[in-house]
Amino acid sequence: MNDYPDLPILEPKDALQTISSSLLSRAQKLLASSLVAQSRSFTYSPSDSDQSFLVLDVTHFLNHRINTKLIMAIGEELAALATILQPDIILTAPSSGNIPAIATAIHLSPIPDVVYAPKGQPITIDNAYHAMSRSYTHGKSVDLTVAKDCLPAGARVLICDDFLDTGKTAIDLLQIVAQAQAIPVGFCYVIEKPFGGREKLKEAGFSDSQIISLLSIDSMRPGKLKLNGFDAWFSLVRQ
Repeated sequence: MNDYPDLPILEPKDALQTISSSLLSRAQKLLASSLVAQSRSFTYSPSDSDQSFLVLDVTHFLNHRINTKLIMAIGEELAALATILQPDIILTAPSSGNIPAIATAIHLSPIPDVVYAPKGQPITIDNAYHAMSRSYTHGKSVDLTVAKDCLPAGARVLICDDFLDTGKTAIDLLQIVAQAQAIPVGFCYVIEKPFGGREKLKEAGFSDSQIISLLSIDSMRPGKLKLNGFDAWFSLVRQ
């Protein structure tokens, strides 16, 4: 991850003005402004590891408290970009992927169903496809499951989530798609982080046109973000 040491650092007020006057779309401006005003980035060291990693906290507007105006704008623009992929089903990992997946689905035509993969097998599901996945938020491995009768063979599947991070969750969901003998047509994300996820998906055989993200982060520091398309670091309100 490039640290862009020579770029200036804008304070939140100036960052918001820069975003407002940019050529970003409506949803991109709303999302970028929300990142500056309401997100925070910080270093986290899990108790079971000697490694630390950067966390982007969007709980105030994207994956805990949901800004409804923002998520509907996000869904509309993701759907416009994903229309060419013609999905029959949108597959996501709970719980943070559920909201953008549904918001995207309702703006597609025809509207696809959304299938989310619960962590563990509920008693209501008799036969399921499985994939083990590492949850960095919860710091443990989880068993993602999808009922076999909810993901038919031959279905065109679009994988959707809030973040494209390392790409590991997407690869895990691809295992479920393969077990179902369905067809993975691509991926869509609200935010793409600079942690190699796109490269991992391209290594798996997908093209850039099949990997959709509404906003890309070029680099992260505690309390600061470098967004793609801007020649400055943006300081965040929440430190």
